[in-house]
Amino acid sequence: MRATLARSLSVFIIALLLAPSFARAQSGPSLKKTETQPQKKAQPAPTPTPQASDEQDDESEAIKVETNLVTIPVIASDRGDIYVADLRQDEFTIFEDGVQQQVAYFDTVTAPFHVVLMLDTSASTQEKLSQIQRAAIKFTEELQAGDRVKVISFDNQIRDLCDFSSDRAVIQWAIKETRPGGGTKLYDAMKLAIGKLRSIKGRKAIVIFTDGVDSYSDRATYDQNRKALQESGIIVYPIRYETREDVERLARQQARNAQAVDLASILGGGTSGRGTTPKTFPGEDDGPLPMPTGRPGASTGIRWPGGISVTKDKTDDDSNDKRNPDNRDARHPDRQPSPNDTIKAELDALYDTADAYLNDLANETGGSLYRADALFYLGEAFSKIAGELRTQYSVGYYPPQATARDGKYHKLHVKVSRKDVVVRARPGYRSRPAVTR
Repeated sequence: MRATLARSLSVFIIALLLAPSFARAQSGPSLKKTETQPQKKAQPAPTPTPQASDEQDDESEAIKVETNLVTIPVIASDRGDIYVADLRQDEFTIFEDGVQQQVAYFDTVTAPFHVVLMLDTSASTQEKLSQIQRAAIKFTEELQAGDRVKVISFDNQIRDLCDFSSDRAVIQWAIKETRPGGGTKLYDAMKLAIGKLRSIKGRKAIVIFTDGVDSYSDRATYDQNRKALQESGIIVYPIRYETREDVERLARQQARNAQAVDLASILGGGTSGRGTTPKTFPGEDDGPLPMPTGRPGASTGIRWPGGISVTKDKTDDDSNDKRNPDNRDARHPDRQPSPNDTIKAELDALYDTADAYLNDLANETGGSLYRADALFYLGEAFSKIAGELRTQYSVGYYPPQATARDGKYHKLHVKVSRKDVVVRARPGYRSRPAVTR
């Protein structure tokens, strides 16, 4: 009896000891099944759609980087104007206001670029937009594989068509999405482009195709763009096309028909009223577009689009407007304007400002201004810019503490020690003022 009881107790104890292992063995298959369940197939990303960005904050997607580093885009070439692409950091010397600085940053010509491609799609481009798109696509194909491109189009609206991308299919899609509109928010569009590039380190550029005339900006000005670029380390390449001939012809046609000369209707400054907008290149047919009446000129009776500026803002540095103190025609300096020819006087002011703006974008950033008055030259201009971007250095330094946050303009000079090599770089920069809390 005792032996039987002992055997039963032993079996019971062994059963208790084996129970956890048995439970784990039983649960194993269900766990394994969970681990090997097929995963859901990833869905392709939806095609992006363009967003109108005229009300968008230009720095809404930018990460602000607090740094005093001054970066300088540099183009190096020999005496035969052939690019030199094998310079080393120790061959560069930087001077701020005549004082040598230590080179603390260096990007070679193989470093990737961030490029904002800006296309003026105001009504004047309507008949030639497909050719402009093809030339722009060819330009992006000539960039290096790692370069990242953002496409922005602008007319009376600003459209941020894609994020920075090295995917050529995405970039081409964005270029093909450009559509012609009314007026020209040039300054507002440039503000957006600068904001998108401001916090990016490394090589960065803006390539812009436009006639330089702003007819509708309400968030930025000529000088605000210029000062922002002086702080940014961005190099700008404007490609300018000509609209002056057609604008003047249409203005004089209005005058001959005993109409008020309405540059608002000619330049396409809005969405109300009716008028005629010049085509991009002389000799093309004109057509009606909805336009505003604008605001009357102070003394001429000529109506201007709201927001247009025909003279650059006054500034506190030594780059105040000294270009045309005698009000001469910049294209024909030997001619004095007729005191009774108000159309010519107003258009001289408008297009002299456009020319000065585009020249400032190039000269103050170390870029170059190209002319494409016929679309035949547009592809060549884009190709030259792509070639220069492939051979551009970026050097930088930390300015002295006394000037790092003084908000003033400082002159720059970049030299290289290699014999028979010349460099092109921006002539100066404006330090950002210290933030007061």
